Amino acid sequence: MVVVLAVFAVALGMRTLTLHWSPYPATTDGFGYAALARDTLATDSIPLDQFRADNFAFANGLAMLSAVADMKPVKTAQLLVAVLGAGSCLTAVAIVRRLGAGLELPDRQVRYAAVLAGLGLAIEGLYLRRTGVADEEAIGILLVPLLAIAVHRAVRTRRAAWIATTIVLTVTFPLVHTFSTLIAALTILGVLTTQILRVPTTRIVTVGVALVGGFWGYFALYYDVAARFGLTVPYVGRVAAYPGLFVAWLIVLVIGILWLRSTSQRLQRTILIGAIGFGYTVLVANVFLPIFPGTVTTPLPILVLVLVFLVPAALASYGLPLAATDPRDGAVVVALLVAPIAEVFFALTASLTPEFFGTVMRAQTFVHLPLFVLASLTAAGGLHAHSRGRIPTPSRRSLRVALGVVLVVSAAVTAPLAFVDLDTLSYPSTTTPEEFDGTTFATNHVPGQWTTEHSLWKVGILYYPTQTQVSYTPIANWLNNGPQPRCPVLSAESWTTTGAHLFPSAPETISDARYHEWLSSHNLVYTTTGRNPLSLTIPTGRASSKC
Repeated sequence: MVVVLAVFAVALGMRTLTLHWSPYPATTDGFGYAALARDTLATDSIPLDQFRADNFAFANGLAMLSAVADMKPVKTAQLLVAVLGAGSCLTAVAIVRRLGAGLELPDRQVRYAAVLAGLGLAIEGLYLRRTGVADEEAIGILLVPLLAIAVHRAVRTRRAAWIATTIVLTVTFPLVHTFSTLIAALTILGVLTTQILRVPTTRIVTVGVALVGGFWGYFALYYDVAARFGLTVPYVGRVAAYPGLFVAWLIVLVIGILWLRSTSQRLQRTILIGAIGFGYTVLVANVFLPIFPGTVTTPLPILVLVLVFLVPAALASYGLPLAATDPRDGAVVVALLVAPIAEVFFALTASLTPEFFGTVMRAQTFVHLPLFVLASLTAAGGLHAHSRGRIPTPSRRSLRVALGVVLVVSAAVTAPLAFVDLDTLSYPSTTTPEEFDGTTFATNHVPGQWTTEHSLWKVGILYYPTQTQVSYTPIANWLNNGPQPRCPVLSAESWTTTGAHLFPSAPETISDARYHEWLSSHNLVYTTTGRNPLSLTIPTGRASSKC
C-alpha cells in the first residue's frame, strides 16, 4: 500500500504541474471536451450534433464531475485527467508484482521493481506528456492494460467474473476513444495468440475467439452505426484506406508473437532493440528532413532528451525473455508491447502524411508501460536471473541499486518533454490565462473573420465552435512571405522568438523589428501582459470581413 500511495502521489503531482502556469487544459483538444461538457450542463441534454462517436465517456464524465464540484468544465478537465494518468502508473505496479511473483523473485526485489516501474512512468517525459493532458486517450491508456489482464484471466480461468469484466470493458471502449479501441483490439489479439500457443484446447480457443472476435465485431458495428447517424468517427478511415496492409500487419503481429515465444533469448532481445532502433533511426533522420512531408522536423534538444529513453529501452530488451518465456502473466506484457509497435509500423508503411504522423505519435505512448515493466524487473533482479551465478551476491545488490538509480534518473531527465512545445521548444506547453482571455475577447468582439496562430485558432474553434470565424491560414501565408492579413489578427510576442505555431508544419518566426513595425501600422484593439503578450489589431482604414 505504501508503494501504491507513493507512486500515485508522485504521478499526480507531476500531472498537476501545469496548473502552476494555467488552470486550463494542457492541450488544446481539452477545450473541445470542456465545451461539450459545458453545453451538456447548460441544456441538460447531450448535444449530439457536436459529438464524435467516442466523445460520450470523457465529455459526460467531465460534465458530471464539474456539476458535483461546482466548477467550470474548462477548469475541471486538467484535474480529472491528472487522476486518470496517475492511475495508469499503478497498473504498471500491479503487473510488475504479478509477473515478479510468477518469476519467483524475492518479495523485496518485486517491491523494488514495482517502485521503479511506477516512479519511472510517473516522471518519464513522453508518457507524462500523453497521460497529463486533457484528452480521451488518457482513459484509453489506463484501460488497455486492464482489458489485456481481464481477457488473459478470462481465457485462462473461464471464471464468470473475469468474463463479465471483459465484456464491460469491451462495451465501454468504443465510447471512450477510437484509437485506443484499435490498440486494445490489437492487444487482446496478441493475448489470445499467446494463450492458444500455451494451451491449444478447444475450450480456450472457443472462449478466446468469442471474446476477442466479439470485441472486433462490436466496435466495427458501433462505429458503422455511429457514422450512419452522422457522428464523426476518427482514425477508422486510416485503416479503411489501407485494409490489405492492415491485415498484413495483423498477420505479422500474430506470427511475430508465436515466433517470439519460441525463439532464443538472444533473438528476442535483438528483435525488440532492433524495432526500437528503427524508430530512433526515423527520429534522427527527421532532424534533417521531415519523414512525413509537411510536418515539423525534430529539434535537436528534443532528440537529445528522447535518446535518453534508450536506457529503459535497453534494460527492457534484455528483460524481454522474462515475459516471453513466462507461461502466465508474461502474455499480457508481450501483447501490450507488440500491439502498439505493429500499429507504428502500419502507419510508417501506409502513407507519410500528417495524419499518420499523428498515428505514430499516439501509438508510441502505449509502448512505454510494458517497456518500463520489463526494464524495472531487469534492474531489480531479472539481470541476475540470466547470470547463472556468475555475479557474486554483494555485487548483485550494488548492481540492483545502480541499475535502479540509472533507470529513474534517465526517466527524470526526459521529464521536460512533457512541458515544452515539441515544435518551438517554448514552455509551458499549455494555454495560459492571457491566451484564453485573448481568444475569448476576439470571439466576442470581432463580428467577422479573424486570424491567429494554430494553437489559439484551435482554442477558438473548439471552445466556441458556433460563435467564432477564425482561421490560421492567413497567418501561415503571411509568415511564409505572403500578403498581410486583411482582417483582425490576434498576434503574440513569441512569434519573434520561438515562432508562431503552424501545426503540422514547422513554426515560422518574424523579426522583432518587422513585428513591431507591423503592429504600429495597425489599430490596436486589445492587448495583454504576462509571459507572452498578445495583441488584437485591425488594419488601418476599413478592415475586411474576410481574411
